[in-house]
Amino acid sequence: MSIATAINKNRCIYFGLEPRRTSTTRRFADDPFLARFGHQLPRGLRQEAHGLQWRTFAATYSPTPDLRLQFLSEEKLPGGVVHYTAAIKTRSGETRHDIIASGPVQAATQLLATAGRRVEICSFHQYDIFEATVTFIRVCHNKDERWAMGFGGTRSQSAAAALSNAAFLLHT
Repeated sequence: MSIATAINKNRCIYFGLEPRRTSTTRRFADDPFLARFGHQLPRGLRQEAHGLQWRTFAATYSPTPDLRLQFLSEEKLPGGVVHYTAAIKTRSGETRHDIIASGPVQAATQLLATAGRRVEICSFHQYDIFEATVTFIRVCHNKDERWAMGFGGTRSQSAAAALSNAAFLLHT
């Protein structure tokens, strides 16, 4: 086939070989968070979630927990500590708690432990996306380990959502 014929057929063929076609579709399907928000998942979670569709990924790592922790207010105090007012919402109702901690993660883990949902954080990753924050955590309890995801309007809310989801995945 001549070069003129190849050009007329809208194909570029040189020395009888077609140009290699590359597709980014597969790369995005390998990491559902990258495809949706442009950030890579943490390595261990990326390997675990390899090839999942977004809907399946979200349902797996950010389920609707039966016990949800939400920070209602934060007040910085002297000495680098913060006073948190938090709500723990369950199917049977809502309880409010006041706690003083060095940060939202300590406050959330302490409140969850009080509610009977102990978690130990093995890995913590937090990203700002658009006007929100997403938190990915790998937690463990005894010999069980789970990854979880949580979204929130602030870093504190995102961490609380991720920890609520993680406690649900570990203890149900």
